[in-house]
Amino acid sequence: MIDLGDYRIIDLSVELKPGVLRVNGEYTHGGERRRLEIRQFIYAHDRTFMHWVETESHIGTHVEMPAHYIDGGRSSSEMPIETFIGEALVLKFDFLKPINGSGQPIRPDHLGGVKEGDILLMWSPFRRDEMPYISSDASRFMVERNIKMLGVQNIRVEESYEEMATHKNLLMNDIPIIENLVNLEEVSKSRVFFIGLPIKIRGLDSSWIRAVALEEK
Repeated sequence: MIDLGDYRIIDLSVELKPGVLRVNGEYTHGGERRRLEIRQFIYAHDRTFMHWVETESHIGTHVEMPAHYIDGGRSSSEMPIETFIGEALVLKFDFLKPINGSGQPIRPDHLGGVKEGDILLMWSPFRRDEMPYISSDASRFMVERNIKMLGVQNIRVEESYEEMATHKNLLMNDIPIIENLVNLEEVSKSRVFFIGLPIKIRGLDSSWIRAVALEEK
C-alpha cells in the first residue's frame, strides 16, 4: 500500500469561479473568461440542493484527447486510464528567457532525461508573449520517446495556433495534452507521481481534471 504520509501532495489544478443562479433568483457573477455557469435547483425526491452546469470542455485545468484534433479519434472514455497516472518528469524553463519580449523555442536538446512512458510536465515563470513555446522538433522528439502525456503551465503548446503543429504531432499519436496547470513551481524534485483523471464521457474531446503531484518527502 502507498503511505501518503511519505509524500507532499501538490494540487496542480486551477480553481474555477462560476456564475451562480440560486433558487431564490439571486445571481452572482463569475470570474472566468470562458463561459461557466451553474444553476441551483432543489431535487424533488429528497429536497436537496443540486446544480445544472453549463460550460465547455476546454476550461480550467483540462486534458485534450485525440478527438480534439482527429474526427473519430479517441475521446475521454476511450483512452486507457493508465495514460493519466504515472511517473512524471518536471522540466522548468526559467532559464529560457524571452528575447525582445518574445518567447523562445523549446528544442529537443532541452528535453534531457525524458524516458519512454514518461508524463512530461513543463513550467516557466513567463506570461503571454514571453512564454517559451514547444517547437515542432521537440514535439516530434516526444513522439519518438513515446511519452504518455504532456502537461504545461505558462508554456505555449506551439508557436502559432494557426499551424497547431504540436497538437497535431501529439494527438495524432494518442498523446493527450494538459493545459492550464498551476503550482508546478512548488514542485522541488524532477520526478513525481502524477494523477490527472478525465471524466469518462463518451465522445468528449477534452475533460476537466483534478491534477495532483505526489512528491516524495
